[in-house]
Amino acid sequence: LIYLALWLVMPKRRVEATAPGLAAASRSGMRPDDQPKQRLLDASIALALCLFGAGLLWLVERGGLGLGASLVPAGLACLGMAGIWWEIDHIPSVDKTTAGWSAWLRVLAQNWVKILVTVLSLFFVSAAIGWVAIDQVQLDSVSQLLLIVGLSVLGLALALLPLVLRVRRELAAARDGKLVADARADMAAHLHDSVLQTLALIQRQADDRALVQTLARRQERELRAYLYGEEIDETSFSQALALTLLQVEERFGVEIELVSVGDLNSCPRDLQDALTGAAREALVNAAKHSGARKIDVYAEADDALISVFVRDRGQGFDVAAIPTDRLGVRHSIIERMDRAGGRAVIRSGEGEGSEIRLEMPI
Repeated sequence: LIYLALWLVMPKRRVEATAPGLAAASRSGMRPDDQPKQRLLDASIALALCLFGAGLLWLVERGGLGLGASLVPAGLACLGMAGIWWEIDHIPSVDKTTAGWSAWLRVLAQNWVKILVTVLSLFFVSAAIGWVAIDQVQLDSVSQLLLIVGLSVLGLALALLPLVLRVRRELAAARDGKLVADARADMAAHLHDSVLQTLALIQRQADDRALVQTLARRQERELRAYLYGEEIDETSFSQALALTLLQVEERFGVEIELVSVGDLNSCPRDLQDALTGAAREALVNAAKHSGARKIDVYAEADDALISVFVRDRGQGFDVAAIPTDRLGVRHSIIERMDRAGGRAVIRSGEGEGSEIRLEMPI
């Protein structure tokens, strides 16, 4: 029982992977093998277990527990179970999905010694069950039959327990392997449909620097979204803002860097549309008139306020001298935020770049 408990909780031996060159050299005999042979190691452990079991049974008998004639069937049962558990662990598996009768026969032929030991072990267990049943002469025939059936079921369950656990482990390993294979297939399909096609476009348009940068930035965003599961969802404010930035970036060929802190998934749609629309107009103005190649956007959201900062380090402009025909700043940014209940603050100066702060209370 102690051995069975230790067998159940002991982790399976792991085969450490080696470099292909070292493995090939070991197979060809170019590297010395200092490890003991597996069968000799198994035999030594089996002998140690047999000696330990014999000594334990002797101590029980010397302790006066009165096993008497039951000592022999108990020894047979222990020997049979130990042989079954030991050999089942070392019989190699067969791939059930692709193997035919020839593969099964080949495995049986290669492991006939293990199979013979397993059959003999089953015979020992059966002999122990029959010995106990015959020894109970004081029982009637029905009781003896029930005793034989109960002991047979118990012996069969104990004999099949290692096999059931092994099959369960193999199924779990096969399931994990399938998950890994599916993930690799999905990754390969995504790389083929996105990254490889983008690289082909970059090769054909290598002379157009702006287009190449746009394609590279778009592919970077798509790949990040795929790897980290950040799919664009317009019901989320930060992701709707990211979609707006992506559209402006592709249209005007500028680099836009977004830093977002917090998010609101329940932001009213009219407030979100007003804020993202004002941010889009601020980005368009910076891309068209600032002359900067990079625009920084910082967004912060909490339960009471959403703030968006759009900053460029371009040529800047005088806020007080904005012409009346510049409806983009007045109408699409300032007045739009006012109508939605927010506010827009513009800070800029000649040669100092510009910063537009958009605030929307929730």
